[in-house]
Amino acid sequence: MDIGGCDALRQVVRDCRLILLAATEAEAGPLLAALRGPQRHVMATKTLYVGETGGPLGDENRGDVPRVAPQAVLAVSGCDKANVAHVLTSLLQAMSPPPALVLQVGIAGALPAAGPYRGARVGDVVVAASEVYSDTGTSSPDGWISAGELGLPIARVNGAETGGSFLFDGALVERAVVVLAGIDWRGTSREADPPAVLRGACVTSSLVTGTSQDAVLVARRWQALAESMEGAAAAHVCALYRVPFLEVRAISNLVGDRDRAAWSVEGAIETAGQAALALIASLESLPLDGRRER
Repeated sequence: MDIGGCDALRQVVRDCRLILLAATEAEAGPLLAALRGPQRHVMATKTLYVGETGGPLGDENRGDVPRVAPQAVLAVSGCDKANVAHVLTSLLQAMSPPPALVLQVGIAGALPAAGPYRGARVGDVVVAASEVYSDTGTSSPDGWISAGELGLPIARVNGAETGGSFLFDGALVERAVVVLAGIDWRGTSREADPPAVLRGACVTSSLVTGTSQDAVLVARRWQALAESMEGAAAAHVCALYRVPFLEVRAISNLVGDRDRAAWSVEGAIETAGQAALALIASLESLPLDGRRER
């Protein structure tokens, strides 16, 4: 069903407590398969699926009593920043009260290791601890100058300019890592080779890094684990609306000289989906108290 206007969107999402974000239908597939009775809607070319999840969620009006199977809206944004910012802003404007959590799920490329620890490998799961627009700034004869260094007004959060860099709730990230590290992969394609779960900085760029030289520069500049095309935009919008946000991605490829044939997209999508479903099933254990009502 096509959604026309703000009032119609409010009706569609009126009972939803979760927003699930995926850039493509393929990345949304594992989540859609797990939704009970999903209803499909289209809003300005963006596809929304509204259905019941299988995870419990504490009801703030009843203390610690869990409410089972909250409604969720699964939004397929399309690739890149503007698309995810568009659909997420529309949803957050329509939802009252705000959602308990926005969970972004998908695949990403792993950047070369930039510090003393190993980088992510194909098949690993990365929980973003921060996000930054890695292509917002300027080149110069002296090298790259970021939006923050330029003093560009990107987003003011709690009275401070972010410069396009967004630090996530540390307690929420750490709990997500614990949940994902405890997944039982038996009976899945990862049974013989369970993914490592890493947390760290991630970067977002409309220009996908496609050379080994640039990959090293990006990794060192931001001390980042992984690169996507949407993460910082979702983090940006959630920061403005003061809504808890998690970004979970599975690694489909190593960022370097572009070799599309070497990517493991289907496997990464399956892994990312399993990770997201584990978080949904563990919602009542996530520290979501930092949410502020609008």
